[in-house]
Amino acid sequence: MDHVTTQIDPIIRAIAPEELAKTADLRREMTMEIDGADYDRENPGWRDRYMSFFGDLVRGGRGQFFIAEIAGQLIGSAGVYKLVNHRSSIILAQSAYVSTVYVKPQWRRRGIARALVQQTIAWAQRNGCEVVRLRTSQGGRPLYEVLGFRQSDELELRF
Repeated sequence: MDHVTTQIDPIIRAIAPEELAKTADLRREMTMEIDGADYDRENPGWRDRYMSFFGDLVRGGRGQFFIAEIAGQLIGSAGVYKLVNHRSSIILAQSAYVSTVYVKPQWRRRGIARALVQQTIAWAQRNGCEVVRLRTSQGGRPLYEVLGFRQSDELELRF
């Protein structure tokens, strides 16, 4: 008897603000994987602030979250929102920021993160953004470079 391996493709979709809580657990998993930070232990109340920040953006049309799910199980997410800064306010040059891109380890290397990020880029383009920015882990850098992201001339000072 032949064994047939079936590929189950995830459903990738935009979510409503009331579904944002689904993405908070993925955000926590992401930070634990990247730097060992447990937001639940180290930042009490972060989930409420997360929901408020991203919920306000999505409800106001200034941001969107996309999820990947298989059989109702959340396996990945990515968010995007319009930045408010001097360029957006003075010369009306809108930029977007991609955040919380994460795919559960057992679902990686299947194009899911790529599909999620492509959704965020498309959202930014539809919403008049001329630049999309993000921060990346070392592991994520190759994906973003393939999608056209390049290191910019921005600098950062940490305290």
